[in-house]
Amino acid sequence: MNKFLLVLAAFTFFSCSSSDKADEKSDLGMAFSYEMDTVLVDSGDHFFFLNWSLRISDLTQDGKLLYNLNPESLLLEVIDMDGLKLKETIQLEKEGPNGIGGGYFSQLQIIENGNLMLFGFNKIVEISPKGELIKKYEFDKTLLSGYEFGETEIIDHLGIFSTDGKTYVGKLEDEDFRKPAKGLTVIDLETKVMKFVPTDAISKLNEFQIMMEVNGNAMMSQDEFSYLKYINGQFVLSNTAMNEVYIYDIDKDSLLHKTFEASLTGNGRIKNFPTKVETREAFNEAWKEKRKQVSFGPMIPQKEENLIWRISTEMDRMIGDSIVNKNVVTFFDPDFKMLKEQKLENFTHSYCLFFKDGMLYNFLNLDDELAFVRLKPTITYE
Repeated sequence: MNKFLLVLAAFTFFSCSSSDKADEKSDLGMAFSYEMDTVLVDSGDHFFFLNWSLRISDLTQDGKLLYNLNPESLLLEVIDMDGLKLKETIQLEKEGPNGIGGGYFSQLQIIENGNLMLFGFNKIVEISPKGELIKKYEFDKTLLSGYEFGETEIIDHLGIFSTDGKTYVGKLEDEDFRKPAKGLTVIDLETKVMKFVPTDAISKLNEFQIMMEVNGNAMMSQDEFSYLKYINGQFVLSNTAMNEVYIYDIDKDSLLHKTFEASLTGNGRIKNFPTKVETREAFNEAWKEKRKQVSFGPMIPQKEENLIWRISTEMDRMIGDSIVNKNVVTFFDPDFKMLKEQKLENFTHSYCLFFKDGMLYNFLNLDDELAFVRLKPTITYE
């Protein structure tokens, strides 16, 4: 695949070593209701960068600040989430003592000490909350022990760090992307020792990839998303295509695979669309068919209730040529036992979802102003 390949869906990763077949669903007498409101963030004289729908943003561990990066200007927007107003902006530098270099950053993570990790195609940059350069991570294969790399194997730089910043998990992939990812790399950043976790959890998603090729050259693709999270001290991987989760325990060096059964949506992708096309029109038609099917969202921890949420979408009906989706929330306990499913009415979720003070915040672009729809849940057990 050449370097000009346009990938229309980015992803993170993760996978499997041992398997625990689907838990039985039980709602345990769980009742769920909710109220919603919409709040606007005071920007002052500033215009928030909303073009990427806050996809390059993260919330501090205490839930007080949200950092949003404009990848074009390298301007960091710092939002006071208690006061719902812009706190400050920080201009990052490409060169100089605090220079983070050129290239494009497409992911942001905040670790527990408040430092920010900026993820680029071939590097990760760690900066302080004020934009001062702390460290660059490039994962030189010659400086890592514990694994013998193949000639074309590289470590992907769009992974995730543990909350304490001591462990990094990424994909082990081919430098030309001609071969599927072989599995995961788990790197101890203090000892520089890498563990390789072989798995097909990443590569199996290629079954549902839509590829446009012209004269044998790959021109455009639409892929599945994978979501890698760090929840309750474990790395957790889920994806858009399959009703499952992978859980990696660092201390035990074990990977657990769980599958689930959905009753309010489909239970996974069905390949009823072409995966190889030659024209843009055929590509769009295939993607439209695919979008009618269920798409599973990321796992979202709610610490106040000791629950994990997942919101999924699926076509409810067509209005003319437009797809109208339904949204379904699924609840899991901390061990990822599936507890309950329920349809969410009048809810449209974004790529930026997080809990703060027991409420689910959902990004909304309100006439080019930054806003959030807040869902306040009430959960009881009989």
